[in-house]
Amino acid sequence: MPIPLHWIGVSAVAAVFVVMFSLGLTLSREHLAAALTRRVVLSVVVFAVIVPIPLFAVLVVKLFNPPLPVAIGILLMAISPGAPVAMRRALDAGGDHHFAPALHLAIVLFAVVSVPVSVIVIDKIIGTDFIVSPLDIGRQVFFAQLLPLALGASVRAWRRPLAVRWSHPLARVGNLLILGMGCLALIDLPSILERVGWVPSLAGFGITVVSLAIGAAFGHREAQVWPASAVATAMRNPGLALLIATLNHASPAVMTGIIGYAIGLALAMVTFLQWRRRVTAR
Repeated sequence: MPIPLHWIGVSAVAAVFVVMFSLGLTLSREHLAAALTRRVVLSVVVFAVIVPIPLFAVLVVKLFNPPLPVAIGILLMAISPGAPVAMRRALDAGGDHHFAPALHLAIVLFAVVSVPVSVIVIDKIIGTDFIVSPLDIGRQVFFAQLLPLALGASVRAWRRPLAVRWSHPLARVGNLLILGMGCLALIDLPSILERVGWVPSLAGFGITVVSLAIGAAFGHREAQVWPASAVATAMRNPGLALLIATLNHASPAVMTGIIGYAIGLALAMVTFLQWRRRVTAR
């Protein structure tokens, strides 16, 4: 029996809040100051996140010509960077603990401008009439990511021993919540495939693999930077994509396409992270 989508939504909200709060517990001014010494690399990777990946997704849609709702779902995911769990995944992949947080913050802040512009471009390419404002994106980014991150960083600034004590347990709780959310989504997988087929998941998997390669290439000059660069470039934000679809009263097939892409992305990311763990364990 399919799991109601609002159950997945509730579990996602809880998981994101705990993950971002636990990451905030590890942040300090020194972390961000150290990362900002790599401004050029930071700028280059942000460009990789915002420009090449949506262009590649447009190419995929044009080449394979999926049904319009599926194409819209794929493109909405491609233009929605800064997934809340991207920073945690970047750290899991061996990304620099100074660089990864600053990169993530830069991406989500740029998304406030890049996503509305990308929506306009999509309208021109495939003839939709979608619209989204920077305020809509800013509100989603603030409440889903910046607020819990700032709360965690505030606790670290005022009560460092408490932050150190609780950061790892909360990180484990966040990972368990994400695992539970993934299990709920997998229960819905048969019904998703029945509605839109394998195309969104295959597209999500393929675009993610290419995105990982692009991100690694843009950050390859520094061994401590490229894992974070690869993950940040590949990760997409289903919350943003679903927000755009909801604001524009998109059909359920579009939302199902978004979820299908997210499943393919998750499979590619799990494979990449397992490979990175084996490499770093040697």
